[in-house]
Amino acid sequence: AGSGLTFLSIALGTLAMPAWIAAQYGYALGGPETMNEYRAVFLGFWLGLAATMLTAARRPTEVLLGDLCGLMIGLQALARLLSFALDGSFSLKFGVVALGELGTAALILLGRPSSRP
Repeated sequence: AGSGLTFLSIALGTLAMPAWIAAQYGYALGGPETMNEYRAVFLGFWLGLAATMLTAARRPTEVLLGDLCGLMIGLQALARLLSFALDGSFSLKFGVVALGELGTAALILLGRPSSRP
């Protein structure tokens, strides 16, 4: 639920203050093409992630749904770590985010062993 609310907050922030949200991620917004892709990901896709994660939080007995959310969060963290290694750039802010994502993914994926078949 926390990850879903985070994605929801960021997505809604893109409507109210797109340039500020983009700047938090190091993005500069330009013309209509840039705005289109930015809104597609930061608004559309992240609203989809929020809806999926909030649905999973409301249905804890549907283990597969929760596991898929844990997988999405974990893969995002692993992609950040890969970027740190390949791109040589390490931001403390995104390092902390990656650790939080890894911890969240682990809690989701390992946190309910009794409900697994």
